[in-house]
Amino acid sequence: MISSRLTKWQLPIFFLLAFAITWSAQIPAYTYAHDHGSRLTNEENLLHVVDLLQGELDLVLASYLLLFMFSFGPTLAGIIVTGLFKGRAGLADLFTRTTRVRVAPRWLLIVLLLPVALSVVSLALAFLASGFQSFEFSPLVPFSLFMPLLVYMLIFTGLAEEIGWRGYALPELQRTRSALRSSWILGIAWGLWHIPSNLYVPYLRGELTPVVALTIMLALTFGVVGWTIVLTWIYNNTQSVFWIIVLHGWSNTVQSYLVLSSGSLIAQGIYGFLPWVMALFLLRRYGSRTLTGRQATKPPGWETADNLRRPPAA
Repeated sequence: MISSRLTKWQLPIFFLLAFAITWSAQIPAYTYAHDHGSRLTNEENLLHVVDLLQGELDLVLASYLLLFMFSFGPTLAGIIVTGLFKGRAGLADLFTRTTRVRVAPRWLLIVLLLPVALSVVSLALAFLASGFQSFEFSPLVPFSLFMPLLVYMLIFTGLAEEIGWRGYALPELQRTRSALRSSWILGIAWGLWHIPSNLYVPYLRGELTPVVALTIMLALTFGVVGWTIVLTWIYNNTQSVFWIIVLHGWSNTVQSYLVLSSGSLIAQGIYGFLPWVMALFLLRRYGSRTLTGRQATKPPGWETADNLRRPPAA
């Protein structure tokens, strides 16, 4: 275990690893796929996997696809940094929170219904804003592959990211910061982590103008923070990374079949904005320090295995 004198470097090391592991896999994969007329999105990746299982996928693209899928940058970074700085006790604590299934029933309902509610409200508001014009739904993945898509999302988005974002980074940030400030830091980092898929891909297609780049950067840095605050509220009240993983994968699946498949840019924009409405309500209702409605001498996440071994400061 690394000396406690280097503890201040663990968050920078985590973010550096999370970005480096992911980008070193994604950028070459995006480049090869573009050069060979293929796309690498969550939905397209599942269809590529189906082709791979049927022996119909180019072997070089298949190797890039598997590298892309299994990079797991944030989660690997979270496990590595936890092991280096917190040792076995920290890894045991991380495992306990990642496998914590038992939570109050209302949190299960929130996890299951929140993505559906956000998607339905987004579509309803877009319908009104477009002058009651109907949507031309075209599922990005056939409904017959609903369960495979859900499993894909749970593993390759939820599990691949959340052990790092909410399992390691959020509690570590909250050791010395409020829930709100921690969410801003994590949300901006989480947004910037998506740069290869949101900026590099449009660049490869020749679609990246200064206006497009600025719009995307604002969405990545500001837009994601609202959803991050909502996730902080759920995590701080459940201390369960497991249900955050489920929420991440489930929300991506619901968004794909409802919002993205609608083809409505208005609905997609509203879907990105609505979490901020919820975040502002939660901050007013539960307070920015912990987002739990409970006061604490230390922010949630302070009482991790690493800190329980330390005597309180005089």
